[in-house]
Order: sequence, then C-alpha cells, then structure tokens
Amino acid sequence: MKIVSYRELSDEEKESMLPIMRIPFGWPFNPQRFEEIAKTDPCYKDSPIGFCAVENGEVVSFVGVMELKTRNLDGETEVVGGIYGVSTLPSRARKGLSTILIKRAHEYLCEKAYRFSFLTTSKAIVAYQLYLKLGYKDATEFPSAQKIIKKRKVEEEGKIEKKPSVDWNKILELYNKFTANKTGFVVRDEKRLELLRKYYGIKPEMIIQTERAYCIFKKHEDSIYPSTQLMEVAALKVDEAIKLIHRVEKKAESVVYDHVVLDSRILKAYRALGYTIEHRSYDVLMVKELSDMSFKEAYGEKFHISILDFF
Repeated sequence: MKIVSYRELSDEEKESMLPIMRIPFGWPFNPQRFEEIAKTDPCYKDSPIGFCAVENGEVVSFVGVMELKTRNLDGETEVVGGIYGVSTLPSRARKGLSTILIKRAHEYLCEKAYRFSFLTTSKAIVAYQLYLKLGYKDATEFPSAQKIIKKRKVEEEGKIEKKPSVDWNKILELYNKFTANKTGFVVRDEKRLELLRKYYGIKPEMIIQTERAYCIFKKHEDSIYPSTQLMEVAALKVDEAIKLIHRVEKKAESVVYDHVVLDSRILKAYRALGYTIEHRSYDVLMVKELSDMSFKEAYGEKFHISILDFF
C-alpha cells in the first residue's frame, strides 16, 4: 500500500475513487469535474487536494485537505487547514487508514506553518470519536431554528409573481457589514461569492433582498416531507431579519428551518416569529490547534460560519 497526494494519482487511480467519494459527498464522483473545481477554487490552488491510500491500483481511503481563509481577532486574514471528505471503502474499514491519512494531512499543514486545522462533522457519526482522539475539539456548536408552516389558502389564479432581480454587489456589501465585528470564516470577496453561487446553484428566485438585508433559501421538494431551508440570513437589525424570514414563510409549504444560527440578532428574529430553538446540535465545527496559539486566543467568542461556507 502507498500513501500519496491526490495530485500524484494516475487517471486510472482517480477513476477508482467513485465508490468511496459517494460516502462523504452523496454524488457520483467525476474526476474531470472535480479537477475543474480544484483549478478555479483558491481553497485547492496550493494544496495537495487530499491524501490517498492506494492498494493494487485502487484508492481505498481518502482525506481531503483545503486551505481556507479566516479572520482572526487582530482583523487579519489567516489561512488555515480544512479537512473534508474523510472516507474509506467498507472492505478496508477499521484498519486505521483514516488515522494515517489525517496525520499526514496534519504534517502537511504544519509544514505550511498553519496554526489550525478545522473540519465540520456530526456528533451522531462514529468519526466524531476518531477526531477527538486525533486532537480535535469542538470549536462551536450550531443553534438551530425550525417552524411548521400551517396550510395556507391557495393563491389567486392568474396571479403572476414578479421575477426577482438580484444585486450581487449589494449582497456582498451587506454580508461584509453583517460580519464586520465577527471572526471566523467571514472572508468573502466577489470571486468567493461567485464560487458559492456555482457550488450551491443559487438562483435569483432563492434570494429575498432589501436595501438593508438579504436571505438565501432553498426549497427541498423532492421528498415525502417538503421543507424550506434558510441557508444564510444577513441583517443588521432584528426587525429587518423578521421581515425577510416572514416573506420566506409565505413561500414555504411545510417546514422552515435554519440549522446554523450563530448571530444573536437572527436568533432573536426566529424567537419573535415563534420558531423552536435548539441551542445544541449534532452538527459541529471542530478545530485542532497545531501551534501554541489556542483557538480562543486567536478568534475569541464571535467565531462565525455560514452553511454556505461548510466544507
């Protein structure tokens, strides 16, 4: 068995990754498409993309490595490591392969002199205990909000809804104002916003925008229980957030939810609208300190991440 970076794989070895990459990503892996993304996304530009365990010409385990921008307490942009896509073929499970690859990723991050390695996961899966053993700890939990939308009257026939228009520059401006006093994964420019739009397929009809606030939402209609997910809400005042969320409710059919609510103003808005609030969740952002600097010393108490910035 050999341990190599993703960039060192042959074309045949990359194609062998299809079975394991469906586990973390939930979609059939296409190496050509994956590499197209890697070429345009700065998070992959200088990284090995990931480390792989290869046996008999087949990739049997993978751990992804990204280089992510954060803002620290000093207001500086600090690049950190991001671990993603941890997966192993079921036939090779419980042989310590993920541990070997994650440690190799840590070596790489230390070589780059990065002070932190982050990952997002769930406390409900077995891997959470592995991450604890490897030195990760909870960086922040995600309060969530959810509400059942009562059945509404059918809208008048023939009523035509005005086609929404989006001012992307304004959205970026609002986002930067919203996160101005926050640390964490809040470094976003035009290029980053454009990439997020492509990743999540964000279309104008998924956005409600005003002069002082905006929200991005997604309808999940391909299930027995249709729902509407609020992916990002940015507002400088509680009443502005209330108005936006209420407008999303008018478009919803069943349940509206937001499972990453790290801003106190947005949380107050959900409370005012009668949402069920859960302050702890299974989803968690974890951090491993790779130097003498602690997470709290670097980022303080207002660390922020949006569901759009999950990795």
